[in-house]
Amino acid sequence: MLIKRNFIFSIVITVIFISLCAVYYEQQNKKYTIDGFIHKATHYFNNEEYIQSLRYYKKLISMSVPDEKVYINAATALIRTGYYQKAVDLLSKMEKELPPSCEMYYLLAYSNYLKTVNDTGKKDFRTSIEYLQKSIVLDSRNKDSYKLLGSIYEQKRQFEFARQWYKKASMEDIDNSGEFYGFIANTYFKQRRFEEATKYYEKALKENKNYISAYYNIAEIYKEESNFEKSEEYYKKAIEISPDYIYPYYQIGNLYFENNEYATAIEWYKKALKIEPNEQNINFFTGIAYKKINEPEKAEEHLKIAAYSGNDDALKELKGAL
Repeated sequence: MLIKRNFIFSIVITVIFISLCAVYYEQQNKKYTIDGFIHKATHYFNNEEYIQSLRYYKKLISMSVPDEKVYINAATALIRTGYYQKAVDLLSKMEKELPPSCEMYYLLAYSNYLKTVNDTGKKDFRTSIEYLQKSIVLDSRNKDSYKLLGSIYEQKRQFEFARQWYKKASMEDIDNSGEFYGFIANTYFKQRRFEEATKYYEKALKENKNYISAYYNIAEIYKEESNFEKSEEYYKKAIEISPDYIYPYYQIGNLYFENNEYATAIEWYKKALKIEPNEQNINFFTGIAYKKINEPEKAEEHLKIAAYSGNDDALKELKGAL
């Protein structure tokens, strides 16, 4: 009887041991599988092969891996490939299953925003605004949330609301927060409130003397005010910062063109065309300037380039010459 009991006990112990080994093996195997999927998904994601990365992120999510980064990267991959609704659905699932995070709320806002923008029948950004505000509550230094929130209000032409958020961001400890002065200035510029726009562009330049769009837009303001000398000065400052940026050259050329100084205008247009030889508008005005100084062959050369590049006005000029 004792032998029988010992035999049964041995069998039970053996079964328990085998079961524990099986569970341990299964857990280890699952761990190796998860690690392998994460490695592959991350590799493809970092190489911007988003479709491939999604294959592995979907497997990880189906295995209920409680890793926020898996959801965030999967949603980002869906956004980058244009699947905005799927990104919204995935992030909504994440919102229910994981603790809230600033990044999660931002991506929920961004995917909803893109879905709305691409749906021509709707322009209701309320959901995006709500998520962006939640994101900022969790992290008041979230630069992307402020930028998108301000941009949404600008699109709604609610410039005062946009400025409120840009101003709040400018007071936070955010890298390159002076950039938000430029955004504030842009809202005034769009309203043609040039004095206030200039004030904030100058503030932006105090924070970052290489802020090229501030120089360019101040030049545009002076141009609107017919102060061509100051306008040229600021266009040239933009060129100093970024010599390959063609539009300041083009705009200086236009200043001289409008003043009937066509030869000088051509000099500036040519500087732009050295950088981008086939730019249609610059070739068009170069052609017209040559026409004004009675050099028809050079005029035709540039008008043809402009016409081939899609400029309808150049095509009309060429037909008129024929």
